[in-house]
Amino acid sequence: MDTPTPAPSASGDCLAGFTFPTMDSLSPVLDSDFDESLAVPESLSIIDGDKVDNKEENGVIAPRQTTVPFKNIHNAPVKFNSVRRQVFIPGVEIKVRFVENERSVTTHLLNPNLYTIYLQHGEFNWTIKKRYKHILYLHQQLTLYRTSLDIPFPTKTHKTRRASFKNTVDTEEKAERVAMQAVPRSNSRRAVRPRKRKGALPRFPKKPEVMVTYEGIQLRMKQLEEYLYNLLNISIYRNHHETVKFLEVSNLSFISDLGGKGKEGMILKRTGSTQPGQAGCNCFGLLGNMVCVRCNYFCTGLLCAKWQERWFFVKDTFFGYIRPRDGVVKAVMLFDQMFEVSSGMYSTGMNHGLQILNQSRQMVIKCWTKRKSKEWMQHLKAVANQTARDFTYPNLHHSFAPPRAATPVGTLVDGSAYLSAVADAMELAKEEIFIADWWLSPEIYLKRPALNGSYWRLDTLLKRKAAQGVKIFIMLYKEVEMALGINSFYSKSKLASEYIKVFRHPDHAKAGVLFWAHHEKIVCVDQTVAFVGGIDLCYGRWDDYKHRLTDLGNEVQPKSLLRMKKQTSSSPGGGPYLPYANGLEAALELAKSSKDLVISLNDATLKEENEQTEKENNNEVEPETSPKENSDNLPVLEPGDQLLIRSANPQIDPSKRESALDTPEVQRRNVLDKITDRGKNIISILYPPYEEERNEQKFDDSERKKAEKYALSTDQILLTDALGIKPVEVNSRHVSQPTPLAQVVEGRVITEETKEELEHKEGNSKLWIGKDYTNFIVKDFNNLDLPFVDLVDRNTTPRMPWHDVGVVLQAAAARDVARHFIQRWNAIKLEKARQNPNYPYLLPKAYSDIKPLQDLDKVLECDINPVSCQVLRSLSSWSGGFLDPDTVEQSIHEAYADTITRAQHYVYIENQFFITQSRSSQAVRNQIGEALYNRIMRAFRAKATFRVFVVMPLLPGFEGEVGAPSGTSLHAVTHWNYQSICRSREAIITRLYESGVPDPFEYITFHGLRTHSVLGGEPVTELVYVHSKLLIADDKTIICGSANINDRSMIGKRDSEIAVLLQDEQFIDGTMNGEAYPCGKVAGALRKRLFREHLGLMGEDLEKLGISLDDPCSHEFYRNYWKAISTRNTDMYEEVFHSIPTNSVHTFAELKKYQEENECLWNKDPALANRKIDLIQGYLVDMPLEFLCNETLTPRNTSMEGMLPTALWT
Repeated sequence: MDTPTPAPSASGDCLAGFTFPTMDSLSPVLDSDFDESLAVPESLSIIDGDKVDNKEENGVIAPRQTTVPFKNIHNAPVKFNSVRRQVFIPGVEIKVRFVENERSVTTHLLNPNLYTIYLQHGEFNWTIKKRYKHILYLHQQLTLYRTSLDIPFPTKTHKTRRASFKNTVDTEEKAERVAMQAVPRSNSRRAVRPRKRKGALPRFPKKPEVMVTYEGIQLRMKQLEEYLYNLLNISIYRNHHETVKFLEVSNLSFISDLGGKGKEGMILKRTGSTQPGQAGCNCFGLLGNMVCVRCNYFCTGLLCAKWQERWFFVKDTFFGYIRPRDGVVKAVMLFDQMFEVSSGMYSTGMNHGLQILNQSRQMVIKCWTKRKSKEWMQHLKAVANQTARDFTYPNLHHSFAPPRAATPVGTLVDGSAYLSAVADAMELAKEEIFIADWWLSPEIYLKRPALNGSYWRLDTLLKRKAAQGVKIFIMLYKEVEMALGINSFYSKSKLASEYIKVFRHPDHAKAGVLFWAHHEKIVCVDQTVAFVGGIDLCYGRWDDYKHRLTDLGNEVQPKSLLRMKKQTSSSPGGGPYLPYANGLEAALELAKSSKDLVISLNDATLKEENEQTEKENNNEVEPETSPKENSDNLPVLEPGDQLLIRSANPQIDPSKRESALDTPEVQRRNVLDKITDRGKNIISILYPPYEEERNEQKFDDSERKKAEKYALSTDQILLTDALGIKPVEVNSRHVSQPTPLAQVVEGRVITEETKEELEHKEGNSKLWIGKDYTNFIVKDFNNLDLPFVDLVDRNTTPRMPWHDVGVVLQAAAARDVARHFIQRWNAIKLEKARQNPNYPYLLPKAYSDIKPLQDLDKVLECDINPVSCQVLRSLSSWSGGFLDPDTVEQSIHEAYADTITRAQHYVYIENQFFITQSRSSQAVRNQIGEALYNRIMRAFRAKATFRVFVVMPLLPGFEGEVGAPSGTSLHAVTHWNYQSICRSREAIITRLYESGVPDPFEYITFHGLRTHSVLGGEPVTELVYVHSKLLIADDKTIICGSANINDRSMIGKRDSEIAVLLQDEQFIDGTMNGEAYPCGKVAGALRKRLFREHLGLMGEDLEKLGISLDDPCSHEFYRNYWKAISTRNTDMYEEVFHSIPTNSVHTFAELKKYQEENECLWNKDPALANRKIDLIQGYLVDMPLEFLCNETLTPRNTSMEGMLPTALWT
C-alpha cells in the first residue's frame, strides 16, 4: 500500500518551490526522540550554496562550478575508503526530498516503509530507494567515525583523518570570518549567517520504524529529510565513504561530459565472466551444455564461483565497474547492437543474478535482493532504449553509428592543409588527444617551412601538451618487421611517457594475425574535433598542390663531373651515363682546372663501401680506363662529398696553398685521416650516395653514433639543417678562426646573421627534412632511428609527390570517431594490459549538450559547413575485440555500393587501389566493381549520360624496379589492378564490351597523376602518388576515409578502417548535364578543388580562360577538356621523358629496350623538349591499360611472395 505523496513538478525538478522544513514547522516532538551525536563545530555546520565564495576578477564574480571537470577521470585512482577521495562538486550543497513511500507490513515487518529519495547536486539529480534501516546504519557508522576523531589512536591513517578534520574546521572558520568582514554594514541584514544550532544539526529520529503509524509517515519523512539534508551539507560527513555509498555516487557521477548521473551501486561480480569459458569449473563441459540448470547454479554459483564486490555504474552510452579497494576502473562496456541483459535461473543460475552482454564482453553480476536485480535490469533496458538507442538500434549501412545531421565538416586536400589543421587542433587540446595510425613518425613537422625550429614537430607538440596535463593515447599498427620497415617500436619508445600512452597491436603470434593491419588514420581532440582520411602522421605525407619534385633549400647544388641518370619510378636504378665523347677525361680536366675545391664531410651519411656489391650493380657504368696522370694531383673524395667549384681560374695562388697548410694539426690530421682511410680514386665520384643506400650497407658503430648525435642536436642546429645552410668550407679562412663548438655540427655553421637572414627567406628553407624527403619506389624506408639523415640523394633523386584528402569533423560525429577509438583501445587494454594500471580504460563522452569549438574554420583555415555525417568502419573480432569471430562490420563497403547505385549523374573516385571484380569472382569479393558495372549498364540501356572518373597511382608504391626481381610486390598489385580494370572476364571494361557497350570509355575513364621539374639542370619527371580514399557522387555525397578499394579494406575481416559518409544539407545553384542542378556546398566545392589541381588551374581565373568546372558530365568538359588534357599530357611525357608505365611497352623485353635506348626527346633535341614540356597542363595523365599486357605479373610459386596467400594482395 502506497502513501499519497506530492508529485514532482512538470519541469522534472522535485525541489521547485520547495522550502526546507525546520523543526518549528513540524508537530511538537521531544529532543529525546532524536540522536544528536553528530555535532560538529558551528563553522562546519553547513555548506550553503548561497554563500560559496567564487573568485572575483575586475569586480565580476566568476560563475559557480556546477560540475566536475572531465579531465578528473585521468587523476590517480583513490580507494573508496580514503579520506583523500573527492566525489562531490566543491562548495555545492546537496538538496534532499522524500517524494514517495511504499509500505509493506507483510514482507518487511520491522522496516515496512521503502522511501524514494530525490537528490539534487548542482545540475545533477537522481533518486535512491532506502529503508529506515539503511539510514540507521549510515548514522551509526558516522557516529562511530565522529567519536573516533576525538580519540588519538596512534595509527598513521587515524592521524591523517584527524589532521584532515582539523584543517577543514580551521579553513572554513577562516573563510567565514573573511566573508563576514567583507560584507558592508549597510548590507548586514542581507548577510548570510549560520543557521541556528538545532536547525543545522543532523538530528536522527530514534523511534523504530515498526512503531510509526500510517498517520505518522509524513512526519517521519520530514524528519528523515531534514536529517539527511543537514548531514549531507557537512563536509566531513558527506565525504565519508559510507555516505558516498549510501547516496550511490562515485567520482564519475558529477562529470557532465559523461552525461547524467545514471545509476550506481555495489554489486557482486563473478570473476572470469568477462570472456566465455573463463567462469571457473564447468564440470568437463556439462555445464556449458546446460545439462542441468540446478547443477549449474550449485557449481558456478556456490562451489566454484568466486564473487567480488565491484562498484557498478551506468552512464548515457556505456557502463562498467570500479574496484573499490583501489578505485581503478576495471571494465568499460559500450552499448551496441548486440547488447543484451537477462536475469533468472536459466540465464544466470541465480535468482538475483544478471547476465549482461555486448559485442566485446559479457558479465555476470549478483545483487543482494531481487528488488535490486530488477531495478538494475529495468534501468539498463531503459538506457539502451533512450540515450543509447543510436548504438543499440540498427543503423543505415549497418554501421555502429547513425547519420548525424548538421555536423560541421571541412575538407582538407593534401598533407599541407591537413597536418597544419591537425597541429592547430592539438594546440587547442585541454583534456585528451587520440591518435590511431598505420605509421607514425615522431619527428615530422606539421607546419612548414620549419622556421620556428621544432615547435611544430609532432613529438615536441605532443610532449608540450603532455606537460600541460593533456592525456595522449596513441594506437599504432604493430608491423611484421621482416615485411615492413615502419619501426613502430621506435615510434613508441620515442613518445611513451607518463602522459603519453602508446599501444602497438596486434601481437602476431598470440593473435594469429600475420597478414592484416590496423589501417585507420585518426586524430581526435577532446572528443570534440576529429580528423579522418588517408593521411598518416608520418614521413612523405606532407605536400601541397604544387607537388614539388626537388627540395635543396639554399644549398648550392654541386656541378657534377658527369651527368647522372636521375633515380625515378621510371628508372629506379639510376646510375651514371656518358653523353659526351671522352666524358671522363673532360670531367677530370674540369676538376683539375678548378681554383678552389671545397669539401663538405657529413659523417652521418658516410657508409662503409662494399666493393663486391658495387661490382654486382648492373646499373653502374664503369669506364675501362682511368687516366692516372690526370688524377695523381687530385684529392681523394668520399661518397657523399660535395664539390663546389668556386672559380674557373686554372692557376692556384701558391700563397693560398701555403695558407691551406696552416690548418691546426689535430683538425688537419682528422681531415687527412678521412681522405686517406676512405678515399680510393676519383672514380668514386661515379658512385653517389644513393647507390650506397641502395646497396643497403650498414653504418659502422662510430658513424651511427655520430649520426645519432646529429639527429639529437639542439633546436638551433635542427633549424639550420631544415633550412639548408651551406656546408663548411675546409680552408684556411675558416679553420684558422675556429668556430665555437655549439655553432658547428657535422660540417654546418650557423651564425646570428644567418638566422636573421633566414627568418625572411622562407623560400630558401627545406620543406622535407631528412627521411621526409622520399621516393617509395626508388627506396623504401630504413634506419628510422636516424630521422634527420636523408634516405636518398636529393641531387639525383626527385621526391615522389603525395596526393591525399582528409576531413575534419565536429559535434556528434567527432564523438562517434572517438567512440570507435575507445572501443579499440579498450579491447587492446583487455587483451594486452589487463592488469596494468598505467594503461587505463577510456570513457566516451555523452552526446547531450556538445559544445563545438568556436571559430574553428578560422583556426584551421578551412571552410566549415553543416552536412549529414555518418561514421563508417571495417572491423572484426581480431581488430575490434568482438567476442563472436563471425561478427563483422563492413559499413564502408555497403556505403560505397549504395552510393554508386543511387548516383544519378557521376561518380568520382580517387583511390590507392582499384581491386574489385564481378559478383561471380572467387578471388575478389567486394562488390564495388559490380555496382559500377550495373550503374553504367543502367545508363547505357536508358541512353543517359553517366560518368565515372577514377584517379589512381600509375604504379603501386612498393620499392622495386619494374621488370626486375626486386619488383615482385609491385608486379603483384599491378596485376590485380589490371585484372579489375580490363584484363580478365570479371574486369569492368571487359564486361562492358561483352554487354554491348561500344565505347566503355564514354562512361568510365582511368587516370593517374604525373609532374615534372628540373634537377641538376636536367628535366625530370615523377608520378604523383595518389593515396586518397575518396568518392564523390553528384556533387552531393562524399565518402572519405582510410579504406582502399580492395578486399583488405572493404570486407571487414581483414584490415581495420574508418571513413565518413557526408551528405550535403546546403546547396547553391549549379549545372549538371546541361540542366540546372542544386550543387552541394561541400561535395561540389571539393570536386571543383580537385579538378582545379589536376588540370593545372589553381589560382587561375576560369572565366577569363573560358573554362567551367560546374558540369562534369557535359560532353564539352568530358571530351574536350578532361580527356583531351589527359591524353595530351600523356603523349608529352612519353615523348620527352620515355616515362613508364606506357602503352608502348607490352613485355619485359620491350621494357628493357625502351629504358636502355636514349631516344627520348630531351636527349635528341632539348630545345624542342622544353617547348613540349610547356604544353603540359596540370598533372592529369591516362592510365596505360596496355602496359605489360603480354606478361604474367603474378609472383612465381617458388618465390617468397608466391607462397603467400592471394588475399594478401587483394
